[in-house]
Formats: sequence, structure tokens, C-alpha cells
Amino acid sequence: MVQAQPLSSETPPSNLFETAVRVAGPDSLMAGKTPIHLWGVDSTGATDPLLKLKARTALANAIGNHPVQCEIKNRTSDRIEAQCINRDDLDLGLFMLEEGYVSVDRSVVYGSPFEEAYISAESHAQDKNLGLWRNGVGAEAEENQSQNGNLMMGLGFSLFLCVIAAFAFLSIVIMRGFRHVIQAQNDNLDMMKRERRLRDKERSIIASMIETEMKANKSKIEAYLAVYEEMLLSLKNAGDSPRYRKTGDIIQKQPLLSRSVFDRNTDKLDILGRTLSSELIHFYARIKTNPEYVNIEPDMGLKEAEGILESVLEKTRRLNEIADQLIDNFEKSGVTAEPEE
Repeated sequence: MVQAQPLSSETPPSNLFETAVRVAGPDSLMAGKTPIHLWGVDSTGATDPLLKLKARTALANAIGNHPVQCEIKNRTSDRIEAQCINRDDLDLGLFMLEEGYVSVDRSVVYGSPFEEAYISAESHAQDKNLGLWRNGVGAEAEENQSQNGNLMMGLGFSLFLCVIAAFAFLSIVIMRGFRHVIQAQNDNLDMMKRERRLRDKERSIIASMIETEMKANKSKIEAYLAVYEEMLLSLKNAGDSPRYRKTGDIIQKQPLLSRSVFDRNTDKLDILGRTLSSELIHFYARIKTNPEYVNIEPDMGLKEAEGILESVLEKTRRLNEIADQLIDNFEKSGVTAEPEE
């Protein structure tokens, strides 16, 4: 067996590519005749043909007729393992985890910046009983249902008589205890109302904390852009004697953002609604706990130094746009509103 060679922590630009693909399975694509396995996910648990078909359709719909952008993580002689996004910057592996069609390949994501986001997405699908985690899904369930149906037909007449007898007995009980039933129903309604108020209050608190963290991160992103846009401008105006030529410089590849509130509440994101919780997971998947740095050596060419700055600024501007949209969606959804008493 050919062993996949792990990539270094500094991924060269040649590992990024954009290509048209066809969906081959829940975790695999075909770029021409080249198989691409989605990094960090595994579909071996999906043994039901119907579930595989649904998974393949969901992945195809997420891609549409547009090319995808991939970053190669591992390469062997017969396939590529890559992390791919669609034209809307949707991480396809993370999307399939959220829908429950694949599971996390923990041996791959362990220790990576995406470990927490991928495992949170899998847990979210498990809590919602989606895809692989849905009870009773698959051919085995259908076969058991068919066998049970034959048995039920044989017992039908007996059960019918039992139902009639039970109905007569229950009618007598209900007539005698009608007032108790009404009281129990009223008590149940009151309890449901209290539970709903508590849930709405919890949602408002969690949403407000996450929104506050998002706005703080938005300010950090804007400050990062201001600093590095000014640095890029100074390079372009420096002529043949930029400042880094004397002592070198260090570029932080991403702003240092907070994620502590999000991490503490990943098990409660479902109360914000599926759309908003999904957008939050995709945003925080982009945040690295320890941002990487790039050294600009004194002998580096001016164009190369400018290229590094333009690259980090482009990614951060995209992150800033996503943060703007997410904060706007928080306000439109009304999840931070205090529940009425």
C-alpha cells in the first residue's frame, strides 16, 4: 500500500487548485479521472444504498455546476486528499458532517485547527438524528418492517378485538374522571408555557453572548486590516528601501480572534435555529486558536513581500464580509430579543 505523505505546516501555493468536479460518493469527488477524497471525513459507516444516494445528491446540490477550490492535504499515487470549498466558501466536508452523511476521521483532524469545528458538526448531526445517526434508517429497517407487517396481518383480527375492548374501558374511565383529565391538560399546558419561556430566555442569553463575541471579533478584524493595509501602502511607497530590508519583519497570517463563548456553547447552538447555527460553525471553523506567522527576511524581494501582504489581506477581507453578514443575520433573526413574560 502506498503511504500518504503528510504536508508540511507551511502549505505551498501549489497545493491550492480550482477545478470542475463530479460527485462520486458522500466523501469523494472526481476531477476528470483523478479521485479526490474530502479531507477529515469518512463515509464507511453509510452502508444503506438509499442513504448513500441522498448523501451524493446533497453534495452535488452544494456544488452545483460550479468549480470548487481545494487545498491538498495528502497525496498518494492513486488519489488526492483535499479540503474543498464551493463558490460560497462552504467547506464541503463540514457541510456533509452537519447533514449527518459522514463521520469525522479523527486520526486526520486531531491536533488541526479544524478539529473542534468538525467534531462539533458531527455532534450536531447526532443530536438531530440526521443521516447516519437517524434511528431505523436503511435496508435492514425496511426488511424488519416487512417481516413485522406480515406478523401484524396474522394478529390483526385479535388486535382489533382488543382495541375495541380497550376503547370501551377507556371511555368509561374518561367519563368518570373527566374533570381530572381537564385539570391534567391545563397543568400540562402551563408547564409547556414555562418550559418555552425558559428556553426562549436561554436562547436570548446565549445569542447575546455570541453576538457580543462576534462584534468584538469584528473590531479585531477591522484593526488588523487597518494595520496591514497601512503596511502594504508603505511598502508600495518605499521605493528601493523598504523598512524590512534593515531588520526583517513578521506578518501574522490571521487576526487573533476570540472563540471561548462559542466553544462553551457548541452543544446549545440548535436553539438558535439550524441556519444561524450552521453559519456560526462555518465562521468559527476559520478561526485558528494560534495564528501562524510569516517571516519577511531582509533579502526578500519587494514584490514577494507585497504578495504575502495582499494574500493575508484578501483572506481577512473575506472573513470580515462573513462577520458582517453573520452579525446582520443575528439582528434579523431576533434571537437576542428578551422573551415576553
